[in-house]
Amino acid sequence: MFEAMLAPTATVHVEEFEPAEDARLDTATERMLSAALRLENEVYLEGVIEAAKLAFPDQHDAIDAYVAEMQTPTEPLMIEALVVTAPVPEPPEQSFLENFSGKLTINAAYAEGNTDLSSLGARLNVSAKRAANIHRVDAYANTGENAGQRTQENWGVSYQMDTLWTDDVFGYFRTSYDSDPFLGFEYRLFGGAGAGYYLIQEETLSLRGEVGPGLRFSKETGTGTESQDWVIYGSIDSNWQINSDWTLSHASKVTWSDPSTNVTSRSELNTALTEALRAGLTYEVQYEENPPNQKENVDTIISFNVSYGF
Repeated sequence: MFEAMLAPTATVHVEEFEPAEDARLDTATERMLSAALRLENEVYLEGVIEAAKLAFPDQHDAIDAYVAEMQTPTEPLMIEALVVTAPVPEPPEQSFLENFSGKLTINAAYAEGNTDLSSLGARLNVSAKRAANIHRVDAYANTGENAGQRTQENWGVSYQMDTLWTDDVFGYFRTSYDSDPFLGFEYRLFGGAGAGYYLIQEETLSLRGEVGPGLRFSKETGTGTESQDWVIYGSIDSNWQINSDWTLSHASKVTWSDPSTNVTSRSELNTALTEALRAGLTYEVQYEENPPNQKENVDTIISFNVSYGF
């Protein structure tokens, strides 16, 4: 036993592991070197590199290669830009009847006996709003007889486009054609433009006015005399919803000119019969300052009417 204790101690030889020269740096070393490179401090970087080489003496080349790779500037990848054109949204389809309204009014009278007269008249008002423009079309026609003699025959049509500049101010373009032989004119053709203003815009009451220059062409009946005059056109339109049944409306139009000033006025009071049908009383006045052929200056018409709104 003693001899065994005195026997020389056996030595065990352990072969040291030597990693390959081209072994990849471990993640921790790469992070340390990368952090030092981002600081952009040469002295600090050299110190970190020396420390890494001391810790891993067999990976000097790998450390130098990694630092060189990280310091090499990279060129941007030249890729042709891909432009994707967004689809152009199609404007929403607008129904023709959207923001479209109108009213057809018919009036008639008949008397027989000591007074033998008859009259028939119709008026159509249509308006449509498209974006900032409001299109208005008005047409009328009247005929009448007294004791078998024709005493009234006139008709006309007008178109006006209002362009809203603000909620209250608008510009307009207007053209109209009227024929009234009994007033002394075979026709009157008007065209003009100007500006207008909504003085009142409430749920039950509206009031608007407009004024502007225009050009009027006329031809007299009988003589066939034609004329061309610069005029000033103006109008006032109001509508009052008195209550759920009764409505009072008024429209006046004035055309000033040197030869003759013309004024037309129409007032209408009506009440609801159904949701679309209304009945009422209309009072119209037409004044001509210098009517041709010694005609009367003023014509007045009082009529009962029935109207259909749509």
